[in-house]
Amino acid sequence: MSRTSSMVQRNQNFWGTAVGRRLHRIAGIMLIGILLPACAGSPPPSVSMPEDIRETTYYARKAVKLFRKGCYAGALDYFQDAHERYAAADQLEGVAHSLNGIADIYHRWGEIQSAVKVYDDVIEIYQSLDDSQGVIQVLCNKSAALIALDRLETAAEILRQADALDRSGNQTPIRLRTRALLSIRKNEPQLAREQLDQALAAAEADQPMQSSIFYAKGHVELTADRPAQAKVFFGQALHLDRAAGAYHDIARDLQSLGTCHARLGDHRQALNHFKRSAKIFALLKDQRRATEVIEQLEKSARRAGADIQTTLQWIHQWMLNPNDGQICD
Repeated sequence: MSRTSSMVQRNQNFWGTAVGRRLHRIAGIMLIGILLPACAGSPPPSVSMPEDIRETTYYARKAVKLFRKGCYAGALDYFQDAHERYAAADQLEGVAHSLNGIADIYHRWGEIQSAVKVYDDVIEIYQSLDDSQGVIQVLCNKSAALIALDRLETAAEILRQADALDRSGNQTPIRLRTRALLSIRKNEPQLAREQLDQALAAAEADQPMQSSIFYAKGHVELTADRPAQAKVFFGQALHLDRAAGAYHDIARDLQSLGTCHARLGDHRQALNHFKRSAKIFALLKDQRRATEVIEQLEKSARRAGADIQTTLQWIHQWMLNPNDGQICD
């Protein structure tokens, strides 16, 4: 068993959860997609550390790079390595950064309860450092996790705490985006639209945040049965994610675009997007998401009278053979 596999198994046993045991319907998956946090940026500077501990930043940077690509198992490995080294040196900024990355991966994997527990630890560390910006970001991440658990009142209270701390307004985009997610869950689409517009205006230089906002805007429109409008926003998210090399998010965007085309009755275009999405999920070894897209792909293929056997051969080969599709090396 690989180090990542054994580590994930230990974490599952500790928290009493199992990665991948819940399969969501497409609408649910899309909502989870916009609830997911962005990883907490670059690791803290290493200038005050001894030389051997400075090397820890390599692990932290590698973790962030893999996370942004969507290579979550590999990112977890490096975040764990960084956490151990920062903890040994009592470098609390690094500990907080690493733990936040670990929590974000749990969140991405649908292990929401585990993510909430780790976010609580990160909040405590940032509070001890008097780092209000760090606290605000992680409060928003925790609120998003609570929204995914349908604990809406608690999520709203956490957001009020974040609002009260953000006197400078530096964290306006993440606060408004998270508020919009709460509005979406509460079936308040017009309020969500307004909040997302405000968040987008405040996120001028933050492309990952802009992408998540465009994706959320697309979800609002698709939920309102406006697929033509939704695909415009999903297309904008795709443009940004391609530029960033964010493989997992590219696959997510393509899946959503395929869903829009299927809703519009254009199953040839839906096929085009579902094929590309499923291939990326397969290369990332995300079997759950690849399987979901394959189901959509097969449905559109039947509607379009198309043969997709060659595509399915590549997808299954990449999913099942650990030596194929090494985009996470």
